[in-house]
Amino acid sequence: MDTLASYDELPYDSLPLPETQPDFLAAMARLHGFDAPKPSCARILELGCAQGGNLIPLAWRWPESDCVGVELSQVQAEAGAAFIQALGLPNVRILHGDLAALPDDLGEFDYIIAHGVYSWVPPSVQQALLEVCRRHLSPRGIAYLSFNVAAGWKTLQPLRAALTGRTAAELPAPARFEQALRVLDELAAEWTDPVLLKEVAYLKSAAPSYLFHEYLAEFNAPMAFAEFADQLDAHGLRYVGEAGPRNAVVELEDAWGLMPEGMAGRWLDAEAALDDAFAIRFRRALIARDDAPCAQPPQAEALCGLAFYADLRCDEEIDLEAATEQGFVNPAGNTFPIAMPAMKAAAMALSAAYPGALDYAALRSAAAQVLAQYGASPELDEAAFRDALLQVVLLHGVMPTVATGSFSIEPGAVEPGERPRANALARQQANTPGWVVSGARHVALDLDAPGRVLLGRLDGSRTVDELAAQMQAMLAQSGRDLPLERLRELTWQQLWLFARQGLLV
Repeated sequence: MDTLASYDELPYDSLPLPETQPDFLAAMARLHGFDAPKPSCARILELGCAQGGNLIPLAWRWPESDCVGVELSQVQAEAGAAFIQALGLPNVRILHGDLAALPDDLGEFDYIIAHGVYSWVPPSVQQALLEVCRRHLSPRGIAYLSFNVAAGWKTLQPLRAALTGRTAAELPAPARFEQALRVLDELAAEWTDPVLLKEVAYLKSAAPSYLFHEYLAEFNAPMAFAEFADQLDAHGLRYVGEAGPRNAVVELEDAWGLMPEGMAGRWLDAEAALDDAFAIRFRRALIARDDAPCAQPPQAEALCGLAFYADLRCDEEIDLEAATEQGFVNPAGNTFPIAMPAMKAAAMALSAAYPGALDYAALRSAAAQVLAQYGASPELDEAAFRDALLQVVLLHGVMPTVATGSFSIEPGAVEPGERPRANALARQQANTPGWVVSGARHVALDLDAPGRVLLGRLDGSRTVDELAAQMQAMLAQSGRDLPLERLRELTWQQLWLFARQGLLV
Protein backbone atom coordinates (compact mmCIF):
# COMPACT_ATOMS: atom_id res chain seq x y z
CA MET A 1 0.00 0.00 0.00
CA ASP A 2 2.94 2.35 0.63
CA THR A 3 4.11 1.70 -2.92
CA LEU A 4 0.63 2.42 -4.28
CA ALA A 5 0.43 5.68 -2.31
CA SER A 6 3.75 6.84 -3.75
CA TYR A 7 2.49 6.26 -7.30
CA ASP A 8 -0.61 8.34 -6.56
CA GLU A 9 1.53 11.11 -5.04
CA LEU A 10 4.21 11.07 -7.75
CA PRO A 11 2.89 9.15 -10.78
CA TYR A 12 4.85 8.43 -13.91
CA ASP A 13 3.69 10.36 -16.95
CA SER A 14 1.10 8.21 -18.72
CA LEU A 15 2.29 8.45 -22.30
CA PRO A 16 2.59 6.47 -25.53
CA LEU A 17 5.53 4.06 -25.62
CA PRO A 18 6.55 3.37 -29.24
CA GLU A 19 8.22 0.07 -28.37
CA THR A 20 4.93 -1.36 -27.06
CA GLN A 21 2.97 -0.95 -30.30
CA PRO A 22 1.70 -4.40 -31.31
CA ASP A 23 2.57 -3.81 -34.98
CA PHE A 24 6.16 -3.07 -33.90
CA LEU A 25 6.21 -6.07 -31.55
CA ALA A 26 4.91 -8.28 -34.36
CA ALA A 27 7.63 -6.98 -36.67
CA MET A 28 10.38 -7.58 -34.11
CA ALA A 29 9.01 -11.08 -33.47
CA ARG A 30 9.09 -11.78 -37.22
CA LEU A 31 12.76 -10.78 -37.30
CA HIS A 32 13.23 -13.59 -34.79
CA GLY A 33 11.32 -16.08 -36.94
CA PHE A 34 8.09 -15.83 -34.93
CA ASP A 35 4.73 -14.98 -36.55
CA ALA A 36 2.54 -13.10 -34.07
CA PRO A 37 -1.20 -12.36 -34.52
CA LYS A 38 -2.46 -9.53 -36.73
CA PRO A 39 -2.30 -6.35 -34.58
CA SER A 40 -5.21 -4.41 -36.09
CA CYS A 41 -7.84 -6.84 -34.79
CA ALA A 42 -5.97 -8.20 -31.78
CA ARG A 43 -6.94 -8.48 -28.14
CA ILE A 44 -4.49 -6.32 -26.14
CA LEU A 45 -3.98 -6.34 -22.36
CA GLU A 46 -1.84 -3.77 -20.54
CA LEU A 47 -0.87 -4.45 -16.93
CA GLY A 48 -0.09 -1.35 -14.87
CA CYS A 49 -1.63 0.89 -17.53
CA ALA A 50 -1.92 4.01 -15.29
CA GLN A 51 -4.59 6.28 -16.80
CA GLY A 52 -4.25 4.72 -20.24
CA GLY A 53 -1.90 7.15 -22.01
CA ASN A 54 -0.30 4.19 -23.81
CA LEU A 55 -3.32 1.90 -24.27
CA ILE A 56 -6.03 4.34 -25.35
CA PRO A 57 -4.15 5.58 -28.47
CA LEU A 58 -3.69 1.94 -29.52
CA ALA A 59 -7.43 1.34 -29.22
CA TRP A 60 -8.11 4.53 -31.17
CA ARG A 61 -5.72 3.51 -33.92
CA TRP A 62 -7.23 0.03 -34.29
CA PRO A 63 -11.03 0.22 -33.90
CA GLU A 64 -11.35 -3.54 -34.53
CA SER A 65 -9.09 -4.37 -31.59
CA ASP A 66 -10.26 -5.15 -28.05
CA CYS A 67 -8.12 -3.42 -25.41
CA VAL A 68 -8.15 -3.96 -21.65
CA GLY A 69 -6.04 -2.15 -19.07
CA VAL A 70 -5.49 -3.11 -15.44
CA GLU A 71 -4.38 -0.48 -12.91
CA LEU A 72 -3.98 -0.83 -9.14
CA SER A 73 -4.31 2.92 -8.51
CA GLN A 74 -7.99 3.81 -8.29
CA VAL A 75 -7.19 7.48 -8.94
CA GLN A 76 -5.51 6.71 -12.26
CA ALA A 77 -7.96 4.00 -13.30
CA GLU A 78 -10.89 6.38 -12.80
CA ALA A 79 -9.11 9.15 -14.73
CA GLY A 80 -8.62 6.75 -17.64
CA ALA A 81 -12.22 5.55 -17.54
CA ALA A 82 -13.48 9.15 -17.60
CA PHE A 83 -11.26 9.95 -20.60
CA ILE A 84 -12.54 6.88 -22.49
CA GLN A 85 -16.16 7.81 -21.76
CA ALA A 86 -15.63 11.38 -22.93
CA LEU A 87 -13.98 10.13 -26.13
CA GLY A 88 -16.76 7.60 -26.73
CA LEU A 89 -14.30 4.82 -27.51
CA PRO A 90 -16.10 1.44 -27.36
CA ASN A 91 -13.17 -0.99 -27.71
CA VAL A 92 -11.15 -0.16 -24.59
CA ARG A 93 -11.74 -0.38 -20.85
CA ILE A 94 -9.59 0.13 -17.77
CA LEU A 95 -10.16 -2.09 -14.75
CA HIS A 96 -9.22 -1.01 -11.25
CA GLY A 97 -7.63 -4.10 -9.78
CA ASP A 98 -4.61 -6.17 -8.84
CA LEU A 99 -2.83 -8.12 -11.57
CA ALA A 100 -2.46 -10.94 -9.06
CA ALA A 101 -6.25 -11.24 -8.81
CA LEU A 102 -7.61 -10.74 -12.31
CA PRO A 103 -11.16 -11.73 -13.22
CA ASP A 104 -11.44 -15.30 -14.49
CA ASP A 105 -13.41 -14.30 -17.58
CA LEU A 106 -10.80 -12.04 -19.23
CA GLY A 107 -9.97 -14.67 -21.82
CA GLU A 108 -6.88 -14.85 -24.04
CA PHE A 109 -4.91 -11.92 -25.44
CA ASP A 110 -2.72 -11.67 -28.51
CA TYR A 111 -0.53 -8.99 -26.91
CA ILE A 112 0.19 -8.38 -23.23
CA ILE A 113 2.11 -5.24 -22.25
CA ALA A 114 3.78 -4.83 -18.85
CA HIS A 115 6.11 -1.84 -18.94
CA GLY A 116 7.78 -0.68 -15.75
CA VAL A 117 6.20 -3.34 -13.55
CA TYR A 118 8.35 -6.46 -13.15
CA SER A 119 11.39 -5.02 -11.35
CA TRP A 120 9.36 -2.69 -9.17
CA VAL A 121 7.06 -5.15 -7.38
CA PRO A 122 7.67 -7.83 -4.73
CA PRO A 123 8.65 -11.36 -5.87
CA SER A 124 5.14 -12.70 -5.33
CA VAL A 125 3.74 -10.15 -7.80
CA GLN A 126 6.51 -10.95 -10.28
CA GLN A 127 5.42 -14.58 -10.21
CA ALA A 128 1.78 -13.54 -10.58
CA LEU A 129 2.67 -11.42 -13.62
CA LEU A 130 4.31 -14.39 -15.34
CA GLU A 131 1.31 -16.55 -14.44
CA VAL A 132 -0.96 -13.97 -16.10
CA CYS A 133 1.16 -14.16 -19.25
CA ARG A 134 1.04 -17.96 -19.37
CA ARG A 135 -2.67 -18.14 -18.55
CA HIS A 136 -3.91 -15.33 -20.78
CA LEU A 137 -1.59 -15.38 -23.84
CA SER A 138 -3.12 -16.78 -27.00
CA PRO A 139 -1.23 -19.72 -28.60
CA ARG A 140 0.93 -17.42 -30.76
CA GLY A 141 0.57 -14.33 -28.59
CA ILE A 142 3.42 -12.04 -27.56
CA ALA A 143 4.01 -10.44 -24.18
CA TYR A 144 6.22 -7.37 -23.74
CA LEU A 145 7.88 -7.28 -20.32
CA SER A 146 10.48 -4.68 -19.32
CA PHE A 147 12.85 -5.10 -16.39
CA ASN A 148 16.07 -3.75 -14.89
CA VAL A 149 19.18 -5.85 -15.58
CA ALA A 150 21.69 -6.71 -12.87
CA ALA A 151 24.73 -6.28 -15.15
CA GLY A 152 24.13 -2.58 -15.70
CA TRP A 153 22.77 -1.81 -12.23
CA LYS A 154 25.74 -3.30 -10.39
CA THR A 155 27.70 -0.04 -10.54
CA LEU A 156 24.62 2.04 -9.62
CA GLN A 157 23.69 0.21 -6.43
CA PRO A 158 25.87 2.52 -4.23
CA LEU A 159 23.81 5.47 -5.50
CA ARG A 160 20.52 3.77 -4.65
CA ALA A 161 21.90 2.82 -1.22
CA ALA A 162 23.01 6.39 -0.53
CA LEU A 163 19.68 7.89 -1.59
CA THR A 164 17.55 5.43 0.37
CA GLY A 165 19.84 5.68 3.39
CA ARG A 166 19.98 9.49 3.53
CA THR A 167 16.28 10.19 2.93
CA ALA A 168 13.31 9.56 5.22
CA ALA A 169 11.13 6.70 4.01
CA GLU A 170 8.13 7.95 6.01
CA LEU A 171 7.93 11.22 4.07
CA PRO A 172 5.35 11.68 1.30
CA ALA A 173 6.85 11.03 -2.11
CA PRO A 174 7.15 14.71 -3.20
CA ALA A 175 8.88 15.70 0.05
CA ARG A 176 11.24 12.75 -0.11
CA PHE A 177 12.09 13.66 -3.71
CA GLU A 178 13.07 17.17 -2.60
CA GLN A 179 15.24 15.64 0.12
CA ALA A 180 16.86 13.38 -2.48
CA LEU A 181 17.83 16.39 -4.60
CA ARG A 182 19.81 17.77 -1.67
CA VAL A 183 21.48 14.38 -1.22
CA LEU A 184 22.48 14.40 -4.90
CA ASP A 185 24.25 17.74 -4.36
CA GLU A 186 26.13 16.21 -1.44
CA LEU A 187 27.12 13.14 -3.46
CA ALA A 188 28.32 15.27 -6.36
CA ALA A 189 30.78 16.92 -3.99
CA GLU A 190 31.83 13.69 -2.26
CA TRP A 191 32.24 11.15 -5.07
CA THR A 192 34.85 10.82 -7.82
CA ASP A 193 33.58 7.77 -9.77
CA PRO A 194 32.74 9.11 -13.25
CA VAL A 195 29.92 6.59 -13.83
CA LEU A 196 28.17 7.52 -10.61
CA LEU A 197 28.75 11.25 -11.15
CA LYS A 198 27.21 11.00 -14.62
CA GLU A 199 24.12 9.33 -13.16
CA VAL A 200 23.93 11.93 -10.35
CA ALA A 201 23.99 14.70 -12.96
CA TYR A 202 21.25 12.97 -14.96
CA LEU A 203 19.02 12.45 -11.93
CA LYS A 204 19.21 16.12 -10.99
CA SER A 205 17.43 16.98 -14.27
CA ALA A 206 15.30 13.83 -14.68
CA ALA A 207 11.59 13.64 -14.05
CA PRO A 208 10.79 13.45 -10.31
CA SER A 209 8.85 10.22 -10.85
CA TYR A 210 11.92 8.55 -12.41
CA LEU A 211 14.26 9.47 -9.57
CA PHE A 212 11.76 8.38 -6.94
CA HIS A 213 10.61 5.06 -8.37
CA GLU A 214 14.05 3.96 -9.61
CA TYR A 215 16.12 4.98 -6.60
CA LEU A 216 13.84 5.59 -3.60
CA ALA A 217 10.95 3.15 -3.99
CA GLU A 218 10.86 0.05 -1.79
CA PHE A 219 11.24 -2.34 -4.71
CA ASN A 220 13.76 -2.14 -7.51
CA ALA A 221 15.19 -5.58 -8.09
CA PRO A 222 17.49 -5.82 -11.14
CA MET A 223 17.74 -9.37 -12.45
CA ALA A 224 20.34 -11.24 -14.47
CA PHE A 225 19.10 -12.37 -17.86
CA ALA A 226 19.85 -16.01 -17.05
CA GLU A 227 17.67 -15.78 -13.94
CA PHE A 228 14.91 -14.15 -15.97
CA ALA A 229 15.08 -16.97 -18.54
CA ASP A 230 14.82 -19.52 -15.74
CA GLN A 231 11.76 -17.72 -14.36
CA LEU A 232 10.14 -17.90 -17.80
CA ASP A 233 10.88 -21.60 -18.07
CA ALA A 234 9.36 -22.25 -14.64
CA HIS A 235 6.11 -20.59 -15.75
CA GLY A 236 5.75 -22.29 -19.13
CA LEU A 237 7.09 -19.33 -21.12
CA ARG A 238 10.04 -18.74 -23.43
CA TYR A 239 12.10 -15.80 -24.67
CA VAL A 240 11.35 -14.55 -28.19
CA GLY A 241 13.64 -11.53 -28.54
CA GLU A 242 14.51 -8.01 -27.44
CA ALA A 243 12.25 -5.08 -28.32
CA GLY A 244 14.58 -2.35 -27.04
CA PRO A 245 17.31 -0.58 -29.01
CA ARG A 246 20.50 -2.60 -29.33
CA ASN A 247 24.09 -1.70 -30.19
CA ALA A 248 25.07 -5.35 -30.55
CA VAL A 249 23.24 -8.55 -31.44
CA VAL A 250 23.88 -12.23 -30.98
CA GLU A 251 25.49 -14.11 -33.87
CA LEU A 252 25.96 -17.81 -33.18
CA GLU A 253 28.96 -19.52 -34.77
CA ASP A 254 28.51 -22.94 -36.35
CA ALA A 255 24.73 -22.58 -36.19
CA TRP A 256 24.12 -23.27 -39.88
CA GLY A 257 21.46 -25.91 -40.32
CA LEU A 258 20.40 -25.91 -36.67
CA MET A 259 16.70 -25.68 -35.92
CA PRO A 260 15.71 -22.88 -33.50
CA GLU A 261 15.17 -25.50 -30.76
CA GLY A 262 18.76 -26.65 -31.21
CA MET A 263 20.26 -23.20 -30.75
CA ALA A 264 17.99 -22.00 -27.93
CA GLY A 265 20.38 -22.72 -25.07
CA ARG A 266 23.37 -21.20 -26.87
CA TRP A 267 21.31 -18.14 -27.75
CA LEU A 268 20.23 -17.52 -24.15
CA ASP A 269 23.83 -17.89 -22.94
CA ALA A 270 24.98 -15.41 -25.57
CA GLU A 271 22.26 -12.92 -24.56
CA ALA A 272 23.46 -13.09 -20.95
CA ALA A 273 27.06 -12.54 -22.10
CA LEU A 274 25.97 -9.45 -24.06
CA ASP A 275 24.47 -7.95 -20.90
CA ASP A 276 27.76 -8.42 -19.05
CA ALA A 277 29.91 -7.15 -21.93
CA PHE A 278 27.90 -3.96 -22.43
CA ALA A 279 26.68 -3.43 -18.84
CA ILE A 280 23.05 -3.47 -20.04
CA ARG A 281 20.76 -1.97 -17.41
CA PHE A 282 17.29 -2.28 -18.98
CA ARG A 283 15.60 -4.88 -21.18
CA ARG A 284 12.32 -4.97 -23.06
CA ALA A 285 11.80 -8.69 -23.53
CA LEU A 286 9.34 -10.37 -25.87
CA ILE A 287 8.04 -13.65 -24.51
CA ALA A 288 5.61 -16.35 -25.65
CA ARG A 289 4.13 -19.59 -24.37
CA ASP A 290 6.55 -22.51 -24.36
CA ASP A 291 4.25 -24.48 -26.67
CA ALA A 292 4.55 -21.76 -29.34
CA PRO A 293 7.17 -22.05 -32.10
CA CYS A 294 10.73 -21.46 -30.93
CA ALA A 295 12.30 -18.15 -31.98
CA GLN A 296 15.91 -17.44 -32.96
CA PRO A 297 18.39 -14.52 -33.11
CA PRO A 298 17.33 -11.75 -35.54
CA GLN A 299 17.72 -12.54 -39.23
CA ALA A 300 18.32 -9.83 -41.86
CA GLU A 301 16.45 -11.89 -44.47
CA ALA A 302 13.21 -11.39 -42.54
CA LEU A 303 13.32 -7.65 -43.33
CA CYS A 304 11.99 -8.45 -46.81
CA GLY A 305 8.54 -9.17 -45.37
CA LEU A 306 8.24 -5.97 -43.33
CA ALA A 307 7.55 -2.27 -43.83
CA PHE A 308 9.39 0.68 -42.27
CA TYR A 309 8.98 4.29 -41.19
CA ALA A 310 11.34 6.92 -39.81
CA ASP A 311 11.42 10.60 -38.86
CA LEU A 312 15.08 11.55 -39.32
CA ARG A 313 17.14 14.55 -40.26
CA CYS A 314 20.82 15.10 -41.00
CA ASP A 315 22.29 18.48 -40.10
CA GLU A 316 25.03 18.31 -42.73
CA GLU A 317 25.12 17.81 -46.47
CA ILE A 318 24.47 14.13 -47.08
CA ASP A 319 27.23 12.36 -49.01
CA LEU A 320 25.59 9.78 -51.29
CA GLU A 321 28.83 8.92 -53.09
CA ALA A 322 31.13 7.72 -50.32
CA ALA A 323 30.64 5.43 -47.33
CA THR A 324 31.43 8.22 -44.89
CA GLU A 325 29.63 7.91 -41.57
CA GLN A 326 27.07 10.64 -40.94
CA GLY A 327 24.68 11.21 -38.07
CA PHE A 328 20.92 11.09 -38.59
CA VAL A 329 18.86 12.48 -35.70
CA ASN A 330 15.31 11.69 -34.64
CA PRO A 331 12.95 14.12 -32.85
CA ALA A 332 14.00 12.72 -29.46
CA GLY A 333 17.57 13.85 -30.16
CA ASN A 334 19.03 10.36 -30.62
CA THR A 335 21.74 10.12 -33.28
CA PHE A 336 22.12 7.13 -35.59
CA PRO A 337 25.37 6.75 -37.55
CA ILE A 338 24.88 5.67 -41.17
CA ALA A 339 27.73 5.17 -43.63
CA MET A 340 26.34 3.17 -46.56
CA PRO A 341 25.12 5.58 -49.32
CA ALA A 342 22.08 3.43 -50.13
CA MET A 343 21.06 3.40 -46.46
CA LYS A 344 21.43 7.19 -46.28
CA ALA A 345 19.19 7.43 -49.34
CA ALA A 346 16.70 5.08 -47.66
CA ALA A 347 16.66 7.28 -44.56
CA MET A 348 15.92 10.29 -46.77
CA ALA A 349 13.09 8.44 -48.52
CA LEU A 350 11.51 7.27 -45.27
CA SER A 351 11.65 10.74 -43.76
CA ALA A 352 9.94 12.17 -46.83
CA ALA A 353 7.19 9.56 -46.53
CA TYR A 354 6.65 9.93 -42.76
CA PRO A 355 4.26 9.18 -41.11
CA GLY A 356 3.59 6.71 -43.90
CA ALA A 357 5.53 3.47 -44.17
CA LEU A 358 7.28 1.82 -47.10
CA ASP A 359 7.50 -1.93 -47.52
CA TYR A 360 10.91 -3.42 -48.24
CA ALA A 361 10.56 -3.47 -52.02
CA ALA A 362 9.26 0.10 -52.11
CA LEU A 363 12.08 1.22 -49.81
CA ARG A 364 14.74 -0.33 -52.07
CA SER A 365 13.14 1.36 -55.08
CA ALA A 366 12.87 4.72 -53.29
CA ALA A 367 16.50 4.55 -52.16
CA ALA A 368 17.61 3.86 -55.74
CA GLN A 369 15.55 6.81 -56.96
CA VAL A 370 17.14 9.14 -54.40
CA LEU A 371 20.63 7.98 -55.40
CA ALA A 372 19.85 8.54 -59.08
CA GLN A 373 18.26 11.93 -58.37
CA TYR A 374 21.50 13.15 -56.79
CA GLY A 375 23.73 11.68 -59.48
CA ALA A 376 24.95 8.68 -57.50
CA SER A 377 24.89 5.11 -58.75
CA PRO A 378 21.47 3.56 -58.04
CA GLU A 379 22.94 0.05 -57.88
CA LEU A 380 23.03 -1.49 -54.43
CA ASP A 381 24.36 -4.67 -52.89
CA GLU A 382 21.25 -6.47 -51.67
CA ALA A 383 22.86 -8.34 -48.77
CA ALA A 384 24.86 -5.31 -47.63
CA PHE A 385 21.74 -3.12 -47.79
CA ARG A 386 19.77 -5.59 -45.66
CA ASP A 387 22.58 -5.75 -43.10
CA ALA A 388 22.80 -1.95 -42.92
CA LEU A 389 19.03 -1.66 -42.58
CA LEU A 390 18.98 -4.30 -39.82
CA GLN A 391 21.53 -2.34 -37.80
CA VAL A 392 19.48 0.86 -37.97
CA VAL A 393 16.28 -1.04 -37.20
CA LEU A 394 17.80 -2.66 -34.11
CA LEU A 395 18.93 0.78 -32.93
CA HIS A 396 15.37 2.09 -33.52
CA GLY A 397 16.50 4.73 -35.99
CA VAL A 398 14.12 3.07 -38.44
CA MET A 399 11.01 1.43 -36.98
CA PRO A 400 9.65 -1.78 -38.53
CA THR A 401 5.98 -2.64 -38.85
CA VAL A 402 4.15 -5.64 -40.25
CA ALA A 403 2.30 -3.67 -42.94
CA THR A 404 2.14 -0.27 -44.61
CA GLY A 405 -1.55 -0.29 -43.84
CA SER A 406 -1.07 -0.24 -40.06
CA PHE A 407 -3.07 2.98 -40.18
CA SER A 408 -4.66 4.94 -42.97
CA ILE A 409 -2.28 7.90 -43.32
CA GLU A 410 -0.36 8.09 -46.55
CA PRO A 411 2.35 10.63 -47.39
CA GLY A 412 0.84 14.03 -48.10
CA ALA A 413 -2.73 12.75 -47.74
CA VAL A 414 -3.76 15.28 -45.08
CA GLU A 415 -2.66 18.92 -45.32
CA PRO A 416 -3.82 21.65 -42.93
CA GLY A 417 -6.39 23.26 -45.25
CA GLU A 418 -8.16 26.53 -44.56
CA ARG A 419 -10.37 25.09 -41.81
CA PRO A 420 -8.03 22.54 -40.22
CA ARG A 421 -9.42 19.75 -38.08
CA ALA A 422 -7.53 17.41 -35.76
CA ASN A 423 -8.75 13.95 -34.85
CA ALA A 424 -10.91 13.66 -31.74
CA LEU A 425 -8.26 11.83 -29.70
CA ALA A 426 -5.65 14.56 -30.25
CA ARG A 427 -8.13 17.30 -29.39
CA GLN A 428 -9.22 15.61 -26.20
CA GLN A 429 -5.62 14.93 -25.17
CA ALA A 430 -4.77 18.59 -25.77
CA ASN A 431 -7.79 19.81 -23.83
CA THR A 432 -7.34 17.47 -20.83
CA PRO A 433 -4.76 18.58 -18.23
CA GLY A 434 -2.15 15.93 -17.49
CA TRP A 435 -2.57 14.07 -20.78
CA VAL A 436 0.23 13.75 -23.32
CA VAL A 437 -0.63 14.22 -27.00
CA SER A 438 0.31 11.19 -29.09
CA GLY A 439 1.28 11.23 -32.75
CA ALA A 440 -0.09 8.76 -35.26
CA ARG A 441 3.10 6.71 -34.88
CA HIS A 442 2.59 6.45 -31.10
CA VAL A 443 5.16 9.07 -30.14
CA ALA A 444 4.68 11.61 -27.36
CA LEU A 445 4.59 15.17 -28.71
CA ASP A 446 6.29 17.87 -26.67
CA LEU A 447 3.83 20.75 -27.09
CA ASP A 448 3.99 24.04 -25.21
CA ALA A 449 0.84 25.60 -23.74
CA PRO A 450 -0.06 27.64 -26.86
CA GLY A 451 0.47 24.56 -29.05
CA ARG A 452 -1.94 22.54 -26.90
CA VAL A 453 -4.53 25.33 -27.01
CA LEU A 454 -4.28 25.55 -30.79
CA LEU A 455 -4.58 21.77 -31.23
CA GLY A 456 -7.59 21.66 -28.92
CA ARG A 457 -9.40 24.22 -31.09
CA LEU A 458 -8.93 22.36 -34.38
CA ASP A 459 -12.51 21.13 -34.76
CA GLY A 460 -12.90 22.34 -38.36
CA SER A 461 -15.08 25.33 -37.45
CA ARG A 462 -12.36 28.00 -37.61
CA THR A 463 -10.28 29.37 -40.46
CA VAL A 464 -6.55 29.77 -40.08
CA ASP A 465 -7.02 33.55 -39.82
CA GLU A 466 -9.57 33.09 -37.03
CA LEU A 467 -7.26 30.71 -35.21
CA ALA A 468 -4.36 33.16 -35.50
CA ALA A 469 -6.52 35.99 -34.13
CA GLN A 470 -7.62 33.85 -31.19
CA MET A 471 -4.04 32.87 -30.44
CA GLN A 472 -3.01 36.54 -30.60
CA ALA A 473 -5.70 37.48 -28.08
CA MET A 474 -4.76 34.60 -25.77
CA LEU A 475 -1.07 35.51 -25.80
CA ALA A 476 -1.87 39.18 -25.23
CA GLN A 477 -3.63 38.25 -22.00
CA SER A 478 -0.37 36.79 -20.74
CA GLY A 479 1.61 39.88 -21.74
CA ARG A 480 2.98 38.60 -25.03
CA ASP A 481 2.05 40.97 -27.87
CA LEU A 482 2.80 39.67 -31.35
CA PRO A 483 1.66 41.08 -34.71
CA LEU A 484 -1.21 39.19 -36.33
CA GLU A 485 0.86 38.40 -39.41
CA ARG A 486 3.53 36.82 -37.21
CA LEU A 487 0.87 34.78 -35.38
CA ARG A 488 -0.55 33.61 -38.69
CA GLU A 489 2.92 32.43 -39.73
CA LEU A 490 3.44 30.62 -36.41
CA THR A 491 0.00 29.05 -36.66
CA TRP A 492 0.77 27.62 -40.08
CA GLN A 493 4.09 26.24 -38.80
CA GLN A 494 2.31 24.50 -35.94
CA LEU A 495 -0.37 23.14 -38.26
CA TRP A 496 2.24 21.57 -40.51
CA LEU A 497 3.82 19.97 -37.44
CA PHE A 498 0.44 18.46 -36.58
CA ALA A 499 0.04 17.28 -40.16
CA ARG A 500 3.46 15.57 -40.12
CA GLN A 501 2.51 13.74 -36.94
CA GLY A 502 -0.70 12.47 -38.52
CA LEU A 503 -3.07 14.43 -36.26
CA LEU A 504 -5.15 16.16 -38.95
CA VAL A 505 -8.15 14.61 -40.67
